[in-house]
Amino acid sequence: MIGPLYRSRPSAGAGVPSADRPWLFYAFAAIPFFDCIVDQVNFAFHVTAGPLSLLQVVHGALMLVFAAISLRTILDDPSKLLRIPAAAIGAYLLIGMAASKEMILTGTISMASLAPYGQLAYWVLFWIMISLVCERSEQAGILLRGLAIGAMATAFSVFLGFVFGAPNYYEEDAVLSSAGWFDTAKMITGVLVTGGIVLLYLGREKKSWFYPLCACTCFAACILTYARAGSVALAAVLLWLPAWMFLFGRNGRQQWVSRFLVIVLLAAALVPSVLGTDRLFARWGDVKQGDQAGSGRAAFWKIAIDSYLDASPSEQALGRGYHAMSEMLLTGYGMDIKHTHNDMLDMLTVGGIAGATWLLVFVGTLLWRVLGCHLSSIEGGASMAILLTYLLHSQFTGQIWGTDAMSYYVLSLTCLATIAKGNAVFAARMPQPEPAHYEPRTATA
Repeated sequence: MIGPLYRSRPSAGAGVPSADRPWLFYAFAAIPFFDCIVDQVNFAFHVTAGPLSLLQVVHGALMLVFAAISLRTILDDPSKLLRIPAAAIGAYLLIGMAASKEMILTGTISMASLAPYGQLAYWVLFWIMISLVCERSEQAGILLRGLAIGAMATAFSVFLGFVFGAPNYYEEDAVLSSAGWFDTAKMITGVLVTGGIVLLYLGREKKSWFYPLCACTCFAACILTYARAGSVALAAVLLWLPAWMFLFGRNGRQQWVSRFLVIVLLAAALVPSVLGTDRLFARWGDVKQGDQAGSGRAAFWKIAIDSYLDASPSEQALGRGYHAMSEMLLTGYGMDIKHTHNDMLDMLTVGGIAGATWLLVFVGTLLWRVLGCHLSSIEGGASMAILLTYLLHSQFTGQIWGTDAMSYYVLSLTCLATIAKGNAVFAARMPQPEPAHYEPRTATA
């Protein structure tokens, strides 16, 4: 899959995760699966500890662990500060700015704001820690396997919910959908699509059909959620992968995609007969319903844009904070939808021009990592598919406040970039064949 674990190199410091301590990376890799379980238990049973939910308590404890490991790593080797993405630092500046402004305006920070700020801080700190400690392909491979297992657990939850009747989020559209026992479907489709891509990547050197089948399981679960942003992202991935195979798939490297496409073609012929075409397209019936198009997105996106244009110059520059955004949408739309379901509009409302600038820097950081892998490589092909998944989810349903989905995007791209860099170093160190030397011919008598 990735190769044997590297064990011979001594660690740089007593507290720094290194290649000879793979158990630490297995612990990091277990977090996506652990999050999958805790997230569903939290929503299904509403477990609380005072004003905090079970999920908030768990994430708070993990943040302390992430911070301790990050700090120890930097103290042992200050040069690793350069490995922290600039967008990650910008995220904390954005949180500090938004929270400070809300504190000044209202005298307090409401739980309605504290929870999303904490969610953003969680996945950013996770990203920082992995960027600091993940330096080798072997380590990245362990983390990718953890993401794959977490995605498979999420997919099984969706299937179990479909069979045993988990909360049906889209009854009004006459479809039998499932999001397992998660709070919402729109935050797990990013996990399912990204996890499916990771599974395909992990099976890149295997002749088995196991990995493509697992990837299709994740993609099928995405369809069963009937979340439209997930369907759009999945469609983009299904278009990108054969395009990559046509452009760059040669010398046997296309097998990780070709086997998968065979299964997709078979599924495309079977799925309509199982679910029915009327169900597959039922969720798209409101596209022509004016303000109610996209489950009301046409209405509350317009409300958010108008509110931003009518704001004061200082609010346009620095935003209003999360609580003010939620109140604005509740007043204007009449429903407590929390946020605009669009990352750019969220950032404009919460952080103003500063927030929108941060989002562009964040997307640019992800794109830089994708291009650093080189699109012609398998890592580059998989990375671009993941970036497309994020961008489409970002604009059609919003992802910034979702810990699970955002962790999948940033960690998978970080790991793929690490592997691509390791491959480049290995190729550079390979001895190059010396050019053949030809003796000039001499005339003979």
